Amino acid sequence: MDPTIIAAIAGVLGVILGAVIGGVFALKATKRQIEVMMVSARGDVNERLYNQSLQIMRFFAENPSLRPYFADNRDLSTCENELEKCRVLSTVEMVAGFMELVALQLAEQPLEIQPRWKAYIVDGYNSSAVMREHISTCREWYAEDFLSLLPTNPVEPSTYATFDESHA
Repeated sequence: MDPTIIAAIAGVLGVILGAVIGGVFALKATKRQIEVMMVSARGDVNERLYNQSLQIMRFFAENPSLRPYFADNRDLSTCENELEKCRVLSTVEMVAGFMELVALQLAEQPLEIQPRWKAYIVDGYNSSAVMREHISTCREWYAEDFLSLLPTNPVEPSTYATFDESHA
């Protein structure tokens, strides 16, 4: 066989082999880059949820008269006046909206944090007669991801095992 043909075939095979090897390395690098971006995005979601949670805690610290409606099952009928009733109703929409956001972002959270957020939602629901009334009245406002986390029996304790308990 002619040495130029052998050289040409070897050259073509070299180019193909180089392209395949280069492609494999490019795919691995791309996969790694995507994994890093996913971890970063998950961290961003987690940080945003915690920041919003802190803002809600700050709101209750600045408005302590509203907290019993969300922590002690105080009924809306105990409001002293219409202004307080409006504040409670506005606050319940804010808190329910945050709980829905948590539920929608739950899959983006690390496995060890998911049960804690679920417990937060269930406990918040169980601790607030105003929340339960609002959700039952405005059920169509909220995503099924959120509604499916709520207990069917109000004041049912949160039974979500933490990551540490479930992997002990």
